[in-house]
Amino acid sequence: MKFIDLSILCFFILTIPNIGHAKVDEVKVSEVDYVHYRAEIEPNFESKSLSAAVTIKFVPVIQNLRQLKFSSKYKQVKSVRFGGKAINYDLINEQLIVQFEDNLKSGKAYSLKVEYTAAPERGMKFYEDHLFTVYHTKNWLISHGDISDKATFELLLEHETGLESVGNGQLISRYETGQKTTISHWKQDIPIPIYTFGFALGFFETLLLDSSRTDISVLYRRAEKSDLTSPLLKLAFKDVADMSSFFESKAGFSLNEHGYRYVVVDGYMAQEASSFSLVGEKFVHTVLKNKNENWFIAHELAHEWWGNSVTSSNFSHFWLNEGLVVFLVAAYKQHLFGDTAYKNEISVAVKRLEIAVNENRIAPVAFSKVIREQEINHTMAYSKGAIIFYMLREKLGEELFWKALKEYTVTHKDGSVTTQDLKSSFEKTTATSLTSFFDKWVYGEEIPKLKM
Repeated sequence: MKFIDLSILCFFILTIPNIGHAKVDEVKVSEVDYVHYRAEIEPNFESKSLSAAVTIKFVPVIQNLRQLKFSSKYKQVKSVRFGGKAINYDLINEQLIVQFEDNLKSGKAYSLKVEYTAAPERGMKFYEDHLFTVYHTKNWLISHGDISDKATFELLLEHETGLESVGNGQLISRYETGQKTTISHWKQDIPIPIYTFGFALGFFETLLLDSSRTDISVLYRRAEKSDLTSPLLKLAFKDVADMSSFFESKAGFSLNEHGYRYVVVDGYMAQEASSFSLVGEKFVHTVLKNKNENWFIAHELAHEWWGNSVTSSNFSHFWLNEGLVVFLVAAYKQHLFGDTAYKNEISVAVKRLEIAVNENRIAPVAFSKVIREQEINHTMAYSKGAIIFYMLREKLGEELFWKALKEYTVTHKDGSVTTQDLKSSFEKTTATSLTSFFDKWVYGEEIPKLKM
């Protein structure tokens, strides 16, 4: 796990014997390992706010740690406690800075509790009958923005009795408080990226998608709020069991044991969390009109393997989360609908890339240096990234390409990766030097010209 307060630069050179030298990917190593978050949250529909307390278990990586920093944006901090006692803190430039009286020891586990309220203008969406969290977690939870930071998560969500909730991992218990509220206790035991922490809450009905895979379900709004009925949703999501099997075969391991949930919400939405995703009703209507428009259902599910389990170490390698998944959606459409559907999906990526070129929005897909989130060129990460995987498949052939992708995915399950990790797995599996390919197409700005 890699985390906040990044100050020590480590440089790793990955080499494959006898088949060329790899580029150097810069990786920043944290001062702290954040191990577990336990959040107690009570949302308020009317004020579009929440009252919360979060207990954070952490282990210093360096000796003599004296402070921690978290995002305080959209939040009012009420108290910070360490070792059961109130502790000093500062709020500066939308950061909560916790100051320790004594140096903390490297390798020792500590616990910090923060009580706060929040009215997130971003990071949460409130509607009359439902609400849900969206990217980024740091806007509603005392945490930070490192996309490779992985921790376990526990959520105790207090809400009006009668509402249904969805969270990460498994629902451990539900119990009524006696005050017309219920506490739903969700627990995620395998470390996941902090940006995939989340929950949804509303007057939902539940649809089990397939009798042979009762671990995949759809939660949807009640009839008085939505025109999407159970039969329509069953039709829209009819291929999900097949999608899961397809991605499992390419990844080399199964969907998490606690299953997967789609939460159908108002408007246009396509957002992954860990063990569930949010999809908008308007997108669902598009797939009901045209079965080929199921990209968003496949895309968010694929992130369970590529993005949530195998996670880019920083924004320099964001294409490993998104470009790969765009390609895999195209590959799934080939599996489901045939070669024409595959080429059509890649053609969409080609057209988006052409627009970026015409607008002079050209950049590498990956960077050796660490870049900030706002420096991501999304067309390069998503569209050119997908095209690069298409080109690798053409270059290596079916058997070697899929074997290499599985090697990469299994090797880095529940870990964080750089572009060199992908290159290393592909070179190891295929016994082929890919240095010139990656230098030209991934780290370089050259634009491929494909004839589809």
